[in-house]
Amino acid sequence: MKAMGIDLGGSGFRIGVFDTSTGELLHPLLHHSHVSSTAPEDVLPSLVQAIEGLGWTGPIGLGFPGAIEASKPTTAPNLGEAWLTVDVGAALHRFHGGAFAMLNDADAVALAEAQHGGGHAGHACVLTLTVGTGLGTTVHQNGTMVPNLEYGRLPHPSKSGCLEEHLSGAARTRHGWSLEEWASRFQEGLTHLETMVQPGRIILYGGIMEHWNTIHPLLETDAELVAAVLTDTAGPLGAALAAVGALHPL
Repeated sequence: MKAMGIDLGGSGFRIGVFDTSTGELLHPLLHHSHVSSTAPEDVLPSLVQAIEGLGWTGPIGLGFPGAIEASKPTTAPNLGEAWLTVDVGAALHRFHGGAFAMLNDADAVALAEAQHGGGHAGHACVLTLTVGTGLGTTVHQNGTMVPNLEYGRLPHPSKSGCLEEHLSGAARTRHGWSLEEWASRFQEGLTHLETMVQPGRIILYGGIMEHWNTIHPLLETDAELVAAVLTDTAGPLGAALAAVGALHPL
């Protein structure tokens, strides 16, 4: 089945149309940068214009950087609290006609990776970490995803602030850490999360994965530690999967 997936973030959004049965991207991925602000009154018209430009009508899924309940955001730390009063599905209704799903952006990545990426290799508990502007955390237990965990917002076990302030890719850029310095800090948070979740497999996703061959030997886990197979299509694909009700056990 074909569906559109949207990955909405703090700097812009990406849109793709997919064959959700195979994960194939059917048209080039559309990238759009926020022009003036991340406020809904600025972003939603751009989304509408982009969907119109693609001539799309059908199922739409949207990955959002925050917690989601009933296809509405309940937190929006990177986009602003104005989003908490917005019914995004209603704003896009003329395109999807009710076939709409909204989920946490990291959960979208984990869903896509589970179904069309590296999978779970038979492990009962899998932790997917999305390392980017923040730190997305998703747990699958016996093939079922536990949504909206946002463990990256939890306090760091030994430093001030939350985990993502020390483990994210943005933190590395902000502080100018080398890969080795970042890996040392990431290791502490990784150990903390592994102890808390007790996964059999940990999947790492995000821009930092371009340095996988360097950072992998620097990290130690009891769980199997692997890099995600999917790249920039993961978020939109996971959103598209959610739109067609593809949240089924693996």
